[in-house]
Amino acid sequence: MDNGILNNLQIGRGKWFSDLVDENMISNAMLTRPYEVTRVISYVFGSKDDGYSTSLDAITGGLGNVMTIDQRDYEWSVMIDSDRAVTIRSAKWQGTEITAANASTVMAGLGNTPIMLWLEDKWFGPGAILEFDNREYQVRVSGAPYQDGNEWVYTCFIADGQSNSYIPGEYLLAGRQVSRLASAYEEYSEEGDILNYNTHFKMRNFLFTTRLDYDITGTAYSTVLWIALKDPKTGKTSYLWSDYQEWKAMREWSKRCERMMVYSKSNVNKDGSTSLLGTNGRPVYIPAGLLQQIAPSNRRYYTELTPELLEDFLFDLSYNILGTNERKFVALTGEMGMKEFDRVLKQKAATMNLIDTKFISGSGQALVLGGQFVTYKMTNGIELTLKHFPLYDDPTYNRLLHPVSGKPLESYRMTFLDLGRRDGQANIVKVVRKDREMVVWNTSGSVAPGTGYSKNKSTVRSNAKDGYSVHFLGEMGIMLRDPRACGELIMEVED
Repeated sequence: MDNGILNNLQIGRGKWFSDLVDENMISNAMLTRPYEVTRVISYVFGSKDDGYSTSLDAITGGLGNVMTIDQRDYEWSVMIDSDRAVTIRSAKWQGTEITAANASTVMAGLGNTPIMLWLEDKWFGPGAILEFDNREYQVRVSGAPYQDGNEWVYTCFIADGQSNSYIPGEYLLAGRQVSRLASAYEEYSEEGDILNYNTHFKMRNFLFTTRLDYDITGTAYSTVLWIALKDPKTGKTSYLWSDYQEWKAMREWSKRCERMMVYSKSNVNKDGSTSLLGTNGRPVYIPAGLLQQIAPSNRRYYTELTPELLEDFLFDLSYNILGTNERKFVALTGEMGMKEFDRVLKQKAATMNLIDTKFISGSGQALVLGGQFVTYKMTNGIELTLKHFPLYDDPTYNRLLHPVSGKPLESYRMTFLDLGRRDGQANIVKVVRKDREMVVWNTSGSVAPGTGYSKNKSTVRSNAKDGYSVHFLGEMGIMLRDPRACGELIMEVED
């Protein structure tokens, strides 16, 4: 689409990439428009670079999903539903505690007699109608509960009022649960049920400080590698980085930050301290990366992917976010995960009476057989799309291999992400320290970046080396705002 008028609401005109890349080195761009550079780097290395397409940095920083903070740590709340079932700690009928030994013979409440429940919370008020694990059985709370140690005691009667009705003892055992149906009162009553509140889950994570240095000698400075980018608007070839060392450093910086945001494991204690110290005696903070922020209950291990396993897992994730209207999932996976996904969907398609018009194309001597499933639309509006995540394929870092295929086990990992929004905010966000997402400076000798060799004895440089050094520093982290709809399927094999 032409970079012109989108509609009548447009008040400004976008600029093509050549405005930044032309002859400017990244170091010069950092001086003039640093707010653009980090986003450009996230986009270029995250979506265009051959090795790391579909990167985590691209779907956060590259799309502008960045939160800037002033301190090292950051906190956020996860809203949860205020409805819940309450656990029974104990129950008595006619003065006898109901246990596994007598539960099969108990007919609690028979003859409109009271049932006493010891619950873990003061969650119900007088008049509340309670349902047991089997909702066919209901009781009404009579009067306000009273406290007994750490528990609350409720006096209840069978809700239907029939003298021959009762609650089977199996639903009154410790560990069973009750939940509120509603409430019911007599005329002219002064009683009323109570309103429940739940505080949000509070989450906290920390930024990590990362650094990278590289040196360029005077001779290397004159050896230039040009990276050509063609401007689609003008057809002119422009250049982003003029020397190879700088390009390589930027690429390596991007890859290291990416791995850290995915795999890092927190070393921070509950009180915010850490026992890991650097050489100068100050604490080194390592935050929780994306994978560590996924709840352990949302991780499943498999030896063979099946349609049933995939469907059950997605249904479980969907139940965690009922009411949010977010049922579209993206799964990051490696080459083998893509292959397994395609295999199970073709296996499922084989059970259906389909007339294929998609997998065979061409004609005559140029027939082509092939195609690959990357999206699965299930029942109830659940939709899953797979995205290739090369980080999981890299054999340098993923050295545990599948015993049959010989491919990295990590390549089979499927990380399910909810990329929706919560209250207008992205669910997965890159978090950075204000003005410190990417800090770059140099210590110059005979050469200085952007200005070249010194030709005047009055030029002041920091050392006598024939060359210069460049230093990178950044403070960043990742925030999974609502982890309930994120999960993982992880390949597991015997050692």
